[in-house]
Amino acid sequence: MATGHETAQFRSHRGLIQIQFGRDGKSLLCASMNGTAQLWDAATGTELAAINTSSNLPQAILSPDGNLILSAREDNAGHLLTTGGAELRVLVGHQDRITAAAFSPDGQLVATGSLDHTARIWSTTDGANVRTLVGHTGAVTVVALSPDGQLLLTGSRDGTIRIWSVAGGLERAVLRGHSGAVDSAQFSPNGLYVVTASSKDRTVRLWATQSGRQIAVLGSHDEATILLGFTRAAFSSDGTRVAIVSGEKDVRILRVFQTSRDLIDFARRTVPRELTACERRSFFLPEDPAIGTCPG
Repeated sequence: MATGHETAQFRSHRGLIQIQFGRDGKSLLCASMNGTAQLWDAATGTELAAINTSSNLPQAILSPDGNLILSAREDNAGHLLTTGGAELRVLVGHQDRITAAAFSPDGQLVATGSLDHTARIWSTTDGANVRTLVGHTGAVTVVALSPDGQLLLTGSRDGTIRIWSVAGGLERAVLRGHSGAVDSAQFSPNGLYVVTASSKDRTVRLWATQSGRQIAVLGSHDEATILLGFTRAAFSSDGTRVAIVSGEKDVRILRVFQTSRDLIDFARRTVPRELTACERRSFFLPEDPAIGTCPG
């Protein structure tokens, strides 16, 4: 990262579509279009394991500590594996194929979404189905857990995003605004906001977690006419920026503010000049100095 020099190259003839580093940066999980995944040693490029998955969840996912892999296959079940590829547990309960999955921050739980319109929360310790979440009217396309592990986010082909309590399985909020399937959804690092994206309506939307209120639409239907392809969005690790991918050639990075105090501080640092007396009056601020006349 410091120099931009290439340190390793990984070759796959299976058509890579997604990659994920382990948290310690020592391993790299690569998904392929044919429903297989490969785990590599990031330093040497040595393949550590090859994992079979379904075409609906080809990426497989690593647990936060890098010790577990979840893969999904055509049997409608999730398979918890060691990083050597040995199967530990089978998560049985969905009535159709699994389409999305995410580990909790502590790795004790894993959430899955399915074509059966439900999301489920499982214990990674014994494979028990802890919660079954019912409410979507379409396939669940994305799941994500909040940074503190207390909330679960689910997005669906029905165009809604739902926020659930992990402890009780209760629905906390329904985020409505997208006119098509939701393709990505993520909590901000502080858990106060949610960013979602839909390839169908080509918009990215920012929401308040607690109220479910839509704060902003980052993108427009006009832009969608020229930005074709998958639309996805993700927060930076410090929560100050959102990266938006629309189509194959365009990536935009937008500045966001996690609190109103951050916005005020930013504005104070970047204001190019003092407000005039007339400008201060228009914002109901004391006119200091109160000189000059203002247009009517």
